[in-house]
Amino acid sequence: MNSNAESAADALPAEAEQQRFWNEWNAKYRGAGYDPSIDTPTMKRRDTVLDWIRQLGLRQPRILDLGCATGWLTSQLAEFGHVVGTDIADGSIREARDRYPHIPFECGDFSNSNQEHEGFDIVVSLETLSHVGDQRAFVKRIGDVLKPGGYLILTTQNRLVFERRTDVTPVAVGQIRRWVSPGELRRLLRDDFVIRRLTTLLPEGGLGFLRVVNSTRVNRLLGRFFSRESIDRAKERLGLGQTIAVLAQRS
Repeated sequence: MNSNAESAADALPAEAEQQRFWNEWNAKYRGAGYDPSIDTPTMKRRDTVLDWIRQLGLRQPRILDLGCATGWLTSQLAEFGHVVGTDIADGSIREARDRYPHIPFECGDFSNSNQEHEGFDIVVSLETLSHVGDQRAFVKRIGDVLKPGGYLILTTQNRLVFERRTDVTPVAVGQIRRWVSPGELRRLLRDDFVIRRLTTLLPEGGLGFLRVVNSTRVNRLLGRFFSRESIDRAKERLGLGQTIAVLAQRS
């Protein structure tokens, strides 16, 4: 079983090590030829984010894509308004600029950035929170760059599920891993945000009690009475999805 202790505060990697890790990771998983349409978890997160933005109904919002990697989502967010992408990985930002020269991309550690980001209507952050050393500072900084009443749409790994997966690789050099639970995420946000929606996505996990919950036998039995979709939605509402997704409004 994995533990947040793998990223103890006194062992945080240097920024250069983090950059190297994410440059390599993004080149492998988000580089040229990456097709998100065959990546079911990524598509589910993307579709959730885009649906929530549509439902907000904002006219030409200013959007910050925080942890944008090579810009694959940033380019889709640009369809709603003016978007800026930012990421710690310098090589990934160079690739994003080459791919989407019409979109501004910036490189740096967002939590400690002195750049004058302000006045965003929406901040989008996919799967980034668990990879920052100081999550409270990260959330505080997001509040600082949002307009009063602005929105944060954030997804992150669900600790309850990821600690019970069988396919999680060891922490690599330069990688920070600090998963949170839905309750911990609520506490991180409560000082600066009002949570409008919080759910989990994509049931997963094969260890501990999730070995039973997600077993083929149990789900086949449930399938006699309920559709697969309704079973998955029930698990997501119970907090058993691998991804936590939240829509919060700056208070």
